[in-house]
Amino acid sequence: MSDVKLRIDTRYFRICIHRQALKAIGEPAFLNFGYDPDTMRLLVVGSWVDDRKSVRVRYDNSGSVYVFSKPLLQGIRQVSHVLTARGSYIVEGEARGTDKVLIFPLAKAEKISES
Repeated sequence: MSDVKLRIDTRYFRICIHRQALKAIGEPAFLNFGYDPDTMRLLVVGSWVDDRKSVRVRYDNSGSVYVFSKPLLQGIRQVSHVLTARGSYIVEGEARGTDKVLIFPLAKAEKISES
């Protein structure tokens, strides 16, 4: 397991995943997202198979992947007690490379700026 970070911007409905995090799970071509409201954890699962719910990994110039999903972030905000205000949050998580999954406990999200 290794430590990784994720940035969530609730105003623009985007999630930023750094290349280091994706390297920790084998640099997948696609990502699937899940949220467990009981444990308040966001799961990012790497895949090499395209399905209708997956997001293709496309790096920007900084080496990060931005995922825009209004339904995902609105759903998380409805059940989360942490991501309540608009702004940017940083979340430290862990990578489980053998399972190809990134786990981010949103209860530990820290607000880094107002949007």
